[in-house]
Amino acid sequence: MAGQMSTLLTPELFETLVNAKLPFSMTEPLDFEDVGQKQFKGKAPIPSELAERVWPVLQALSKLGLASIPDLLQFLPPIADDNFPRQALGLQLLLDQMTRSLFRGIDGRWRSAYFDIISVKYAHTLDALPEEQKPWSWSRWKTFATLDFWVLARTWYICPFVHSDEPSDQERALLFTEETRIIIEKETGTIDPYRAERDSILSDIYGVSPMLKEGPPGAGATVQMYAYWMCKLMDIHKPVVDKFGRYPYRNAYFGRQNTPEEEAWAVKRARFSMASEELKSRLKQDIDAGIWTPLGAGRVA
Repeated sequence: MAGQMSTLLTPELFETLVNAKLPFSMTEPLDFEDVGQKQFKGKAPIPSELAERVWPVLQALSKLGLASIPDLLQFLPPIADDNFPRQALGLQLLLDQMTRSLFRGIDGRWRSAYFDIISVKYAHTLDALPEEQKPWSWSRWKTFATLDFWVLARTWYICPFVHSDEPSDQERALLFTEETRIIIEKETGTIDPYRAERDSILSDIYGVSPMLKEGPPGAGATVQMYAYWMCKLMDIHKPVVDKFGRYPYRNAYFGRQNTPEEEAWAVKRARFSMASEELKSRLKQDIDAGIWTPLGAGRVA
């Protein structure tokens, strides 16, 4: 099994994914207005050549079953290797971000109830490493990259915790952003202005959509302005799980029924719409029958 996957989970694939997600210099100062535009506004679809490269890998992983997913660290360089942080990030982007970009319709179950489970387990594996060995550690990245690039890379490492329904993962995400905030404050000699809004941020169950609609800081944005905005964006996911004990928009993929309160919440939010009645019916048929429609059934050419 590991031998077969080693031909798919390759260093070249991981590098390709990092370059596609973070098409910026690792060694030069970045224009954070440009960064914000490319990361959040007017995002182009996944290039067809990248999608074609990734689909066979995701399909191969889908056929293994959750109980048979191998230790993913074996597909990365040795932990002490300088290439480990970027390679580890590439693998995380495959599991957490590519599934969000590519999976539609019935394939959404694979994203939420399969790959998200693999992704957060992998994130915990990385988090169990000693602090100085964690791939998102600033002490590792600063030997070959700027603070600017590290901020972008670290952002994507946190996503599996943010996307999880588990309260403990949400707490880890909150700690993750605080760790980031402290480093940025120390390196730039600034204070995160959103610290004054912590109570509001951590109680706003509708905050994600307005933040994404407004987008990150624009003209004149600095690394600290972008970093503090990203920390707020990640933190503002937590109130939803605190309120409902789960992300309501994931309910259909686990065969869960929406509560009236969740339905009311969904009406007010403007992003990540709930599954349609048709899709919920298809998902329920699979879940009740104990089967999975093969990955790719919802693929849009």
